[in-house]
Parts: sequence; C-alpha cells; structure tokens
Amino acid sequence: MSEWRSRIQKEWIAIGIGLLFLWGVIGVMGAAWWLNRATGAKAQVVLIEPGMTVGEIGLRLYQADLIRSPQLLRVFARLDGAGRKLMAGPHPFHGNMTTWQVLQELGIPREKLVDITIFEGMRMTQVAQILAKRLDLNEKELLRWMADPDFCKSLGVPADNLEGYLFPETYKVSAATSEKKILSTLVSHFFAGFDKDFQERAKKIGMSLQEVVILASIVEGEAQLDNERSTIAAVYHNRLKKNMRLQADPTVQYALPGKPRRLFYKDYQYESPYNTYRHNGLPPGPISSPGKASIEAVLYPANVDYIYFVARGDGSHVFSRTSQEHEEAKQKTASARRKTWKKAN
Repeated sequence: MSEWRSRIQKEWIAIGIGLLFLWGVIGVMGAAWWLNRATGAKAQVVLIEPGMTVGEIGLRLYQADLIRSPQLLRVFARLDGAGRKLMAGPHPFHGNMTTWQVLQELGIPREKLVDITIFEGMRMTQVAQILAKRLDLNEKELLRWMADPDFCKSLGVPADNLEGYLFPETYKVSAATSEKKILSTLVSHFFAGFDKDFQERAKKIGMSLQEVVILASIVEGEAQLDNERSTIAAVYHNRLKKNMRLQADPTVQYALPGKPRRLFYKDYQYESPYNTYRHNGLPPGPISSPGKASIEAVLYPANVDYIYFVARGDGSHVFSRTSQEHEEAKQKTASARRKTWKKAN
C-alpha cells in the first residue's frame, strides 16, 4: 500500500513540474508576444553606424520608441543568427513594425559608400574640412576629437593631437560613419603603413615615431619630386647632426596664421616654436600628414653630405655642401623662384 502511495506521489510531482514548466513556457511566450508588438511610433529613419553591437542598436531603437525591449531584439538576433549580419546605414522604420520585422530590416543593405581622398601634405584643419564636407559631419566636432589627448592615446598616437597621423590615401567609407570612427580609420591606416620594418629602422637610426613623423612632414612640405625626397631628408639629418637649425620654410608657413604663402624676410623672425629659423632641432610636432614616400625617405636618407638646398622654381632643387655654394645657387635661382610665385598667386 505504501509503495502504491509513493508511486502516486511521484506521478503527481512529475505532473506538477510539467505544469509549472508549461506555465513558464506560456508565460515567456506571452511576454515575448507582448514585447514583440508594434509600438505605433511615427515613421522615421535611424542611422546605424558601422561597428555598432546588437545591444547598442537595440538601445538606439528603444530610445526612438521603435521597439519595446532591446533585450528581445538581442534574443531574436541570436535565434536568427543575424548578430553579425546587421547592416550599417540609414534604415527606415515605422511604428507598425514588430521587433522581428525591425530585425529583418536591419539585415537589408542600406549603406552608402563615399570616396574620400586625403592628399599628402594636408594639415589637420584641411582634413577636417574635407571630412565634414564629404560625410556631412560636424567640423568643430572633428577638430575637437583631433585635439583630444585621451582619444589620441587610445589610437596609439604619441602626441596630444592627430596632426601628421591622418594618413593620405583614398578611402571608401560609409556615409553613416561618425567623427570618431572616420578619424580612427585614418589613423589605423597610418599604423598599417608604419609596419614592423619601419619601426625597427626607426630604432636603428635612433628616432622615435613622433620624430620620424615630424621630419617626414617637413620633407613632404619641401619635396615636389619623388627622386629628391631622400636627398632632402639627408640634408635635414645632416643639419641635425651638426646642431644646425633646420631653416625649413614649411615650418614658418605652418607657424604663420592663414594659408601658406610666399615668405618675406620679416616672416622668418616670427616667434613660434615651429619656426625652425629661430629654434634648433625639430619643431614640437608634425606640420602636416606625410605620405609613405616621405616617411621612407626619413628612415632611409640618401648617403650624401649636402647641408643646403634651394628651389630652382620648377619643382627641383640645387643642393650644396658649403654656404658659399649655397649663396651662389640662391642668386642663380632667385629670378626663377619669383616667377613661380607670381604664377601661383
């Protein structure tokens, strides 16, 4: 008799557990059904930025009153295997869409790609103007992030601003990108180009990353012909070794307010730590974004003993070993340089 009772009790317990489980399933399904309902919000377009997680997307849509639960969107994405397939771009939504339908919309390609070209020798401010115009971004916000020491550090830049590290290249980027994202992209391309061989070479010649970029930016400002880059770099290396001032015109142009222009005698007296006519050594930071060719020229300068050069006026330069040779070269090229500046202005 007791054995029969024990069996009955076990059966009832099993039935009870089953009913509780069924009740739980029904409750979960009911909650999911309720949370999956459309919100009735107004139709709108929500920008999904590249790299956003499902959680971040869910929060943005919840704040826009387009879904009832970010957690449910995450669960649906996991069940559907869509977590890694959500597409960036401007997605159209309306308030009659369920959370499941919202998830399906997120899997439709809506991203518009934009071509952006950053040229060698561009200053940080010029890059900000281009990015703001091409991507419809906030120029002031771009400049703010460019000069944010913590942001620079997070990108691996050994400076308090991004001058010199916004790598010149043609990029194809999402029109939905943000200020921080596009700057991260440009800087990441710089570090991709400054590979392990370049890093080892910099150590071998006793230069830090920042010093290489600074000197490369000056070479970029001077060189117009690719076959002269390594020679110009060698001149600056030689001057630094002799503790001579670099006397680089591009550093004066960077120091002066306004756009680069023809320099006059008074400009060389302009007080600025960037004026290498008044201060020894390298300036405090880069003066523009150097291209890979100028960086390579600094790392592998020509084996020459020149310490002077002067522009001919046609893009090429006359290189000299002595001050006397240099003065003679300046006299010979003065007329051609004046004609070049007149044509350019």
